[in-house]
Amino acid sequence: MNPSKILLVEDEELIRLLLTEALTDEGFAVISAADGAQARDVINSSEHFDLLFTDIQLPGDLDGLDIARLMRDRFPSVPIIFTTGQPDRMQGWTVGPQDHFVAKPYRPFAVTALIHKLVRSGK
Repeated sequence: MNPSKILLVEDEELIRLLLTEALTDEGFAVISAADGAQARDVINSSEHFDLLFTDIQLPGDLDGLDIARLMRDRFPSVPIIFTTGQPDRMQGWTVGPQDHFVAKPYRPFAVTALIHKLVRSGK
């Protein structure tokens, strides 16, 4: 069985590396992006994803909400986990049944547990 494929979008390099390592150790295939433009390119070039984990605040023209919209357009049923240290940035986003929010700072094991739960329920 192929590992579940996660798109991780996080501009803070240490957090991105730490979470990538934690998810990889848990058996996930992780593709990471440091900004919205990279994430857009990955979404457009991929055949599928099982989950999107994105920071809301990203450098450049595309923020995490923009990335979520792109993901939903291409992969409508993919669960999305949003994260930020400023939850008010979620204003304007219509939360769907597969959307979740994790406030920063978070513990990687809590994120991996949530991802396991979401990916299992979607398969």
